[in-house]
Amino acid sequence: MHLVDIDRSIVELNLAIAEHHAWAGKLLQLSLLGGEPDEAITHEQAHEKCCFSVWFSRFKIEPSRYQRLVEHIYDMHIIMHDRARELLTSITEKRVTEQVLQQYHDAQQQFVYAIDKYKQALLTFRNMHDTLTGLPLRHLLYLDFEHIRTDPQRSATLWLLMMDIDRFKTVNDVWGHNAGDDVLRDVAATLEAGTNHDERIYRFGGEEFVVLLNRSSEQDAMDAARHIRAWLEQHPVVLENAVLPVTVTGGLTRVSTCDSLHTAIGRADRALYYGKNSGRNRCVLATREEEMVTL
Repeated sequence: MHLVDIDRSIVELNLAIAEHHAWAGKLLQLSLLGGEPDEAITHEQAHEKCCFSVWFSRFKIEPSRYQRLVEHIYDMHIIMHDRARELLTSITEKRVTEQVLQQYHDAQQQFVYAIDKYKQALLTFRNMHDTLTGLPLRHLLYLDFEHIRTDPQRSATLWLLMMDIDRFKTVNDVWGHNAGDDVLRDVAATLEAGTNHDERIYRFGGEEFVVLLNRSSEQDAMDAARHIRAWLEQHPVVLENAVLPVTVTGGLTRVSTCDSLHTAIGRADRALYYGKNSGRNRCVLATREEEMVTL
């Protein structure tokens, strides 16, 4: 999930919360002043009739990273609607009790608490992204790596590609740091455009990026690394007064089931600097035997 997607998710959640507040206000008005309630309150499936239910529909297409928290909100939403219907019915029939009122209050509180917990998770997740490029940062790479490890199928086909922008210091020295920021933003966007949807890209630090590849064979992984390097070379960065060619050097390695992320990064890093020392603008494969193969 990109930083823009996270921000959109937070905005959508805030709109859903505002709509729920409007629904709760209507319930209060009906309770105090009477009137004709609509299906969003009285229907047995009222949780599917209210505006907040629209927010849940997006997760049928794209499951959340925090799906358990979303499912908990969904469960609390149903309970809250059930208690609201019971409360309004008891008021209408003039048999409301303190217990019925308390049950609605507790359900409402649990619903709000579930939303707050999910929102806090989103904000924490957002803070693990780089504000300049929108890419996830190193800490999230470590978390994702551990998550991938729990999936035997994905773990068995995992490759790590570390890439470093060539002569980036020269860009800052000659063109200035604003131009350096432009280069980082453009390289990140070009990386995203040139990789598959399921390949995760991270800003590892400075001008270094890490891509987690899922490839079933060494040849597929090498082809992917070559493609990404060539794709970046074919897309120069357009500055205010110039077009700046940008190249990267990459280190590729297979992540075996016994590798820690630290070990895999170290191997890819050594391959990267082998490529730097042998001419730049290339990718190098580091085997488990530390053999360096220029692609």
